[in-house]
Amino acid sequence: MTKWLRCLLICALIFGFLPVTAVQAVRGVPGSAEFGYGAWLHPNGEFFDQGLALVQDLALDWVGVEVDWAALAATSDTKIDTAILDRAVSTAASSGTAVMFSLTNPPDWAMTPAGPDPAATAGFVLNLSTRYGDKLCAIELLPGANTTAGWHANPDPAAYANLWLTVRSQLDTAGSSLHLIAGGLRPWSAASAPADWTDLDFLRGLYAAGAKDWMSVLSIQFPQLTGLPLQTTADSGTPLRHYEAVRQVMQENNHQTGQIWVTLFNPPDGTISVTDSRFADRQHQTEWLQQALIQVRSQLYMGVVFAHNLNPAQSNSTLYRYDALVVDRVSVHPFYSVFKAIIRQTNPETGAARPGKPKGTILLKCKYKT
Repeated sequence: MTKWLRCLLICALIFGFLPVTAVQAVRGVPGSAEFGYGAWLHPNGEFFDQGLALVQDLALDWVGVEVDWAALAATSDTKIDTAILDRAVSTAASSGTAVMFSLTNPPDWAMTPAGPDPAATAGFVLNLSTRYGDKLCAIELLPGANTTAGWHANPDPAAYANLWLTVRSQLDTAGSSLHLIAGGLRPWSAASAPADWTDLDFLRGLYAAGAKDWMSVLSIQFPQLTGLPLQTTADSGTPLRHYEAVRQVMQENNHQTGQIWVTLFNPPDGTISVTDSRFADRQHQTEWLQQALIQVRSQLYMGVVFAHNLNPAQSNSTLYRYDALVVDRVSVHPFYSVFKAIIRQTNPETGAARPGKPKGTILLKCKYKT
């Protein structure tokens, strides 16, 4: 494994310095019949270089990068150091992988009593869009908006809608085609704060604020799940198929054209139910993830699923759970080879059987600047 990871790392470093001339077909975005597979790369986590190597090797459709706003801009006049983000974007672009930034943790200077300041948020997002141009294809805007942890204030669907529309307006004025992903909604759990909203109630609040007219993609996150992927109910906790309840709310609001992206889901680990304890084992995690991916991909309203961490996240990250695909400097998680096979099977160039949505349709394009 040591030699294998070293070769991948060398390739990633070489490709990261090559000029980018590719045109990226973006799977899973509105208007595309394609399903996209994604994974998370953590710029401030361990084994970042090995994670970059996996971006090259897996031929991912998407790579998600958590952008900790407060860490980058502790004050309003902080000079932002984007060097490590630059490396992530450059490597993704060289491998034909679309990039989604997930904007989290607004700094104190950008907060109001109602939540993150819309103008400050729009300015920061516009700066990212301007810097990376078409290499940056999407931004997930403040995931966990239905929680105090994600919103950094008492959640308010109307306030979130106002912020989203302010950011979109700024991007449109600048001529940016960046996809703005809404919500990152998280189901209620035993760890939820008293002021948190359930994801379904918050979603209804978004529709009351006119979301049908502006929310083309809703993202949902499952920090903790319970049960087998096919289960529809659970005595306690949230089963994976809770996404069907989310879809039902969308249909109740005549939003059949809206997409769902699952930007975070973790196999059960026994925290919620002792019957899930076996999933703490990596091999059982792999089996669970494989079944979950096949199942989720078959839903026509699903656009993209981010299935795993490439490298470990920081312990304070919302994405810090379970092993990453890079376990240490010399070994990888058993799900790595399964995930690579699934991606290859559903790649339209392979000619292999392709379960789920058709893969031969014309795709939207995301042009990379040279």
